[in-house]
Amino acid sequence: MRTITKRKLLLAALACGLPAATAVADGEPRAPLQVWAIGLPNGYVIMERQARVVDISEEDVAKGMVEVRGGSRLVITRNTPVDYAVQFQARGKWIRAARIGGIGRTFEIDSRGGTVVQREAAAGRHVVAIDYRFLLAPDAVPGTYAWPLDMAVRASAAADRGRPDSAHPLASSGTR
Repeated sequence: MRTITKRKLLLAALACGLPAATAVADGEPRAPLQVWAIGLPNGYVIMERQARVVDISEEDVAKGMVEVRGGSRLVITRNTPVDYAVQFQARGKWIRAARIGGIGRTFEIDSRGGTVVQREAAAGRHVVAIDYRFLLAPDAVPGTYAWPLDMAVRASAAADRGRPDSAHPLASSGTR
C-alpha cells in the first residue's frame, strides 16, 4: 500500500475515533456534535469542520435571517467520478427554511430538511466549504442556539433520481 494511501486511511480512522464535541445553547450543553468520516464507492468523505452554534442578533431577527459563512467544511476524495447525495435534516425550531451554498450550487430546504445530489463528481480531492442562510421563524429571538441541521453524505441511490441535481438550477426537495 502506498504511503499516501496509508496516511489517508489513518486520517479517516482518527476522524472516526475523535470524541464528540458538545454544543452550547443558552448556556446549557446540548446534544453532542459528531465528527465523522464515511466511505463512498471509490472514495470517502471527512467532516473537517462543523459550526457548533449559531448566534442570532437583534439585527438578524429584524432582517428575518442569519448567515453563517463556512459553517461546514467537507473533504471529499474520490478515485473515480461518482454520484453522491448530501442530506440535511433540520432540528432547530427557530428556522423555517435554509439556503445552502457550496455543494455545486445554492439550493433551499424547508423546516424538515432536504437532499441534494452531486452527479458525476470529478475524481480527486475536493474541499467544500458550505455557507448557510437561515430564514428565521416568526417567533425567533436573539441568542446562541445549537447548530440546527444534521448532515449526512452518502452514495447516491435509485431514490435520488428525482432529487435536485447540484449542476441544475435552484430547486427544493423535502426529505419526507
